[in-house]
Amino acid sequence: MKKHNHFCKMKILLLLIFVPTLLLAQETITGKVVVEGTGQGAPFMNIIEEGTDNGTSSDIDGNFSITVSSLPVNLKVFALGFAEKTVPVATAGNITIQVAESTESLEEVVVTGLGSSIKRSNAANAVSTVSSEELVGNTGQTTVDGALYGKVPGVNITSSSGAPGGGFALRLRGISSISGNNQPLFIIDGVYINNTEIPSGLRFASGANRGNEENSGNRLADLDPSDIENIEVLKGASAAAIYGQRGNAGVVIITTKRGKGGKTKISFNQDVGFTTIIKKLGVRPWTASSVEAAFGTSERQRFENVIATRGELYDYEDEIYGETGFITDTKISAAGGNEKTKFYVGGSYRDEAGIIQKTGFDRISLRTNIDHKISDVFSISTSSNYVRSNSSRSFTGNENEGGLSFGYNLAYTRPWTNLFPDAAGNYPDNPDPSANGNMLLVRDLAKNEDSNNRFIQGLKLDVKLLNSEKNRLKFVLNGGVDFLANETFVYVPEIHQAQRGDDNGFIGVGKNNFTNFNMQAIGIWNHNAMNGDLGFTTQIGTTYLEQQTDLVFNQTTQLILGQTNLSQGFAQNITQNAFTVKEFGYFFQTEANYKDQIIGTVGYRIDKSTLNGDADKFYGFPKASLAVNLANFDFWQTDKVNQFKLRAAYGQTGNSAAFGSAFTGLNAVSVGGNGGTSIDGQLGDPNIKPETSSEFEVGFDIKMFDKVSLEATYYNREVKDLLLSRNLPSTSGFTRETKNFADLVNSGVEVSLNVDAFDSDNFYWNSGVQFWLNRSEITRLDIPAFAQPGAGFGLGLGSFYIEEGKPVTQIVGNINGTPTQVGDVEPDFQMSFTNQLTFFKQWDLSFLLHWKEGGNNLNLTRLLADLAQTSVDLDTQEGQDRVAQGFVATRFIEPAGYVRLREAALHYRFPTKIVKWLGDGVSGVKLGVSGRNLFTITDYSSYDPEVSVNGGSGLSSGLEVTPFPSTKQYYFHLSVNF
Repeated sequence: MKKHNHFCKMKILLLLIFVPTLLLAQETITGKVVVEGTGQGAPFMNIIEEGTDNGTSSDIDGNFSITVSSLPVNLKVFALGFAEKTVPVATAGNITIQVAESTESLEEVVVTGLGSSIKRSNAANAVSTVSSEELVGNTGQTTVDGALYGKVPGVNITSSSGAPGGGFALRLRGISSISGNNQPLFIIDGVYINNTEIPSGLRFASGANRGNEENSGNRLADLDPSDIENIEVLKGASAAAIYGQRGNAGVVIITTKRGKGGKTKISFNQDVGFTTIIKKLGVRPWTASSVEAAFGTSERQRFENVIATRGELYDYEDEIYGETGFITDTKISAAGGNEKTKFYVGGSYRDEAGIIQKTGFDRISLRTNIDHKISDVFSISTSSNYVRSNSSRSFTGNENEGGLSFGYNLAYTRPWTNLFPDAAGNYPDNPDPSANGNMLLVRDLAKNEDSNNRFIQGLKLDVKLLNSEKNRLKFVLNGGVDFLANETFVYVPEIHQAQRGDDNGFIGVGKNNFTNFNMQAIGIWNHNAMNGDLGFTTQIGTTYLEQQTDLVFNQTTQLILGQTNLSQGFAQNITQNAFTVKEFGYFFQTEANYKDQIIGTVGYRIDKSTLNGDADKFYGFPKASLAVNLANFDFWQTDKVNQFKLRAAYGQTGNSAAFGSAFTGLNAVSVGGNGGTSIDGQLGDPNIKPETSSEFEVGFDIKMFDKVSLEATYYNREVKDLLLSRNLPSTSGFTRETKNFADLVNSGVEVSLNVDAFDSDNFYWNSGVQFWLNRSEITRLDIPAFAQPGAGFGLGLGSFYIEEGKPVTQIVGNINGTPTQVGDVEPDFQMSFTNQLTFFKQWDLSFLLHWKEGGNNLNLTRLLADLAQTSVDLDTQEGQDRVAQGFVATRFIEPAGYVRLREAALHYRFPTKIVKWLGDGVSGVKLGVSGRNLFTITDYSSYDPEVSVNGGSGLSSGLEVTPFPSTKQYYFHLSVNF
């Protein structure tokens, strides 16, 4: 009791001492912010007490009130579209602050932690950002990853399919994993989203080896690029360390558009366009004598009969890939709000037809983003996005005698063979050897479709616990859920010639549900010391991630004639794969900033995961960085160099094994009518642990004359305990295992140069050059060198080969019985050249030129055509020399470099007087034309040097087998703002 009374007395004494002091120390300043030259109130301007986080914002009329610790004081006033201004205030009372409109935006900030950001000029990492205007402001874009092509140094993007709806693999600073995840973590408004590829089960009909050969799209395609305000790409471990076991392949942080206070602004955009194939391979220039030499006299007779009756051969490549796909993309959005609540609502519908009949992609997206200030203490933000997408991708890519892949049948079908249906609609069989199907029947009657219903919900709660002169403390709770319901449907008619007498028709239906749930609880403390010269930002928090996956695949064969219902087949099979992954972590990070001159950061994260061998063991991931802004020191005298920053950073990230690697599963079997279990072929490793990337990065940033910016970075990233999957001999009782067998190193250089070349009333020109390269090497391998399963076609044709002392991207084939490197898919370097020009304030011209130098592809599309003797160049000396090499991998390795006009656009913005004539509610009108992939210069002989057959997982680039060809697109644009 005495202790309790003593404690009460102490509390009363503290109140008596500090409350009067606080009351005496506070002064209130009221006033109004007005626009210079007009006198109109400037709404929602930020007013901050200099050297603190104490601030407020003006209301819709420009009025504000702020309580400061003492007077005199300097107030910083700023907002987008206005020049920043510092106003000295000596006495309390009512003041008027004039601000000038400016086309320059506020200084860019980048993410440095799960709950904090920093001015880009103070960042110690090379963080690439892409704005909404850079992403979609010039031309139409189907998917976000496709829109990033050539815009971010250090990012290698491979198209795994040219089908509408995409299919892309992003690699940030080289290969970060071989058997594990190689795609970056995508976070949209704080929600960790699912970017998986979902196989349709097509391989069970086509005979393809793996699910990643099924021409699937990745689910980033569900996000409408026009919803995006900004993208930040954390390319390496030094920047992504705070994300722990999820950051090994880098992190892509996507921020969608949000409301800004003031009058509600409505935007309407309509794009109309079309798409065509980039390149056709063409038809071998057949003559009667060449037909006879290749196939004999009977084929010569067939050839001559077609020429006599039709006058020309059939061009099946044009018949299959020659469609002009129509594209429409309609978008409408509204944004606005007041001092309490801001909102952004938007909807879009995209409908894109492909270059193959009955292929296409459509997406409807509805978004609502709301920010609400509950009080001076509490504020809340929500992000809601519903998406419905559908695609029809038809039948391309690798297969084994299923008779479905267009490319296979194009190679083996002779152009004097008639595959068109008769008057009754009956399709003939394909009589040509090794052509196992009529490709026109497949195009017209078979189906390969998927549909997706998706809901992404993000929520953030900010609680300001303390706001004093030296200390500010807040609590942030954020996270969200990403629910995806996917359905796939594959149908092969029983009348297809490869089906008759075997499966007699095939139906495959997938019902796949994915739920990602993530949550972060973060405390953030800002502390000012040394009279505000030294500032600390410290955060500590916890994270939780749960992924629930339920994959159900139903298939049936022996179909009843003309039926497409699962129950109408006599041989039915169902499989289900359901699992849950849970991850939990803690993190700590503190940043110190001395006068914007020296900025240092240290942090640490620990994670545990049910994917690790020991699910309760925590693994640690440290980070540290230092930036020195020499141009901010007092000794810096030249005004010509506005920024000179040296930076260095170190960090670690992790990557867990795929589900099932830590244990050996059991399968259900039936023996003699009795149920039981058998051991699965995958040998589990209870000691498996996450891969760990350790990266050191150094660089510098220079800005001169307020016009020229140069950023240069060198990095070295070592991946320890690399997860490798290898095939096991049958005598082991297992078929495959995944273990921590190896180490890998990536090193590279990234350079960005940007120049505001001209900025006058009638002419503006901004130009940028980006350069990047990466080199990799396997530095440790505890097992003999081997061909990576699922990453090639054996050493006879060529495969990715894991070998100590060699690049992880090498392609190896047997040369005289010895595994020998025959190629490397890693480019020597890549460059992009961007330009934005404005003429007379009305005409906007832009283009992006992309150069990839070096790197090889394994072109097995040519292999098939060579085997079928239909390659377009077999009558030339080059073609004869190639065939004379025999069946060796070097025969099909080709240079895959190119120069491509990735984007080009011309827009016209209506003058103000015309806009006013259209009506008081109209604030802007813009018309434009644009194109993507308009031309390509390359020595590569097949459809596109960018396309790969292996999807987006693992080692996916550089392997081509009859892909869905890439396309070029043309658009007409109309944009109206109200």
